Amino acid sequence: MMNKKIILCAILSLFLSQNASAFCDKIATRVQITTNPGNVQYITTLSREDFIRNRSYKVSPHTLGLTVSELTISAQPKTKIEEQGNQICVTLDTLSFKMGYEKNGLKVYIDKKYKPGSCEYEVIREHENYHVAVAQQAMLFFKPDIEDKIYEIVSNLKPQITTDKKEIETIVQKQYEQIMEQLTPLLAHINQTIAKKNAQIDTPESYEKTKALCNNW
Repeated sequence: MMNKKIILCAILSLFLSQNASAFCDKIATRVQITTNPGNVQYITTLSREDFIRNRSYKVSPHTLGLTVSELTISAQPKTKIEEQGNQICVTLDTLSFKMGYEKNGLKVYIDKKYKPGSCEYEVIREHENYHVAVAQQAMLFFKPDIEDKIYEIVSNLKPQITTDKKEIETIVQKQYEQIMEQLTPLLAHINQTIAKKNAQIDTPESYEKTKALCNNW
């Protein structure tokens, strides 16, 4: 009889411990990423001096056009809230990311002295469209790396327990900021890679070939 009581108590203790550990257990955060290639805006109202002024990076002295792009990423977190007694468990359930050029688009500047339709304008535009393609293709090429990094980050995030509902938003915001902070170096690397790829065709030799296509430079 005593043995049966001991076994029953052991089973009950195990059952209670399993139920206790189930509260606020870590769950697999779902990650969704959509890409946005951005809208290309051609700006033809500025001179070369105007659109290279105040650039934080070096612009080729030969350039007659300039493509400005910056790959960005943002997310909308959705939370899972569990309550047990006076405790509230806050977990990141889903992260919906947007990656691309949605924020500022893709801006292509062409020196205003070359009018649309002219040989010079069309040659510059074709050259800058190459830079646009580099940016958009890089977004798709690096998407798996972004996904891998996000999953790595969220795998180390743990649910948090609070007793104040007012703290829920703060907890979610801090976790979001932590994710974005850890993504920043990878995004910087991608943008640097895009810049290096662009520099491969922004050479004195390529500009000489470009100038040979038209007469009125």
